[in-house]
Amino acid sequence: MANIDNSCSQLEIEDLYSQSKDTLGDILNLQTDTQKNVYGYDFEGMSLREVMNFWHMNTHAMIDEIHEATDALGGIKDGSGNAIWKRWKKDYPSFADKKFSDLSESDQLECKFEIVDMLHFFMNYATSIGMTTQEMYNMYMSKNKENRERQKRGY
Repeated sequence: MANIDNSCSQLEIEDLYSQSKDTLGDILNLQTDTQKNVYGYDFEGMSLREVMNFWHMNTHAMIDEIHEATDALGGIKDGSGNAIWKRWKKDYPSFADKKFSDLSESDQLECKFEIVDMLHFFMNYATSIGMTTQEMYNMYMSKNKENRERQKRGY
């Protein structure tokens, strides 16, 4: 079950997006700063084994957030939570035709915040190896183009 003790749906969400000139860069830079200055990680001084251990910890955290998001997709406060995937629960059939928009605004926000939690851990992988947002963007665009071309070639 998603962590209902740390509900985020009541957080004030500011429109910082409209003030940003580099949204992806802002996210990566803030996550890098958090890892260095809040948690004390020195990525430049890490051995490859230490980076791997950091990745393993983040993989576990990412999986946990994926599970929390899955539960949140069933509604946390106003829904049935993990009945969305637990076939043995009585409310399981009720999700066959429900849409995300059928969730309460509070439950929609909780689910979206779980996705944001995943983003924190994803960004940790990039920051731990010094990946830049320029690299991330250009490599994503190149790889997406290749993936589309592969599908055209019958991949």
